[in-house]
Amino acid sequence: MPRIQVTAPQGALSKQDQDAMISRLSNAVLKSEGAQIEDPAAQSLVWADYDERPAGSSYVGGKNLDKPPFIVSVTTPQGALNDGTRAELVAEIGAIVDDIVGAYDDRLNHWVMLYEVTDGGWGGASQVFRLGDIQNAMNIKAA
Repeated sequence: MPRIQVTAPQGALSKQDQDAMISRLSNAVLKSEGAQIEDPAAQSLVWADYDERPAGSSYVGGKNLDKPPFIVSVTTPQGALNDGTRAELVAEIGAIVDDIVGAYDDRLNHWVMLYEVTDGGWGGASQVFRLGDIQNAMNIKAA
């Protein structure tokens, strides 16, 4: 049940590129969690937002940036990822952003922020979902 939030400079990507980015990020996160990308149940539980920040609203070191970095935040249930899958996910996200956005001169074009929700801290439909419940809903076979 991952949640993806992309914060981007306003107008940086076309709608087609936004859609491609979110689709590729969603599949990368599913893969990192051990889900089958083609599984409709798993796909139905990947929620994502693409949020644009107005021009002139991003700063680094107190200086306004004309071309701010993208921020990709991924929230997963505690235990869904391990050190190896986190590293693979960050690398894959980097490749996706580089492919769609392109490199920036002399600085990073993105940050990746990984967050975990404490087991038992994810809820919906008036119930608490633990990691096992989420993995069952996504047809993930626990290792």
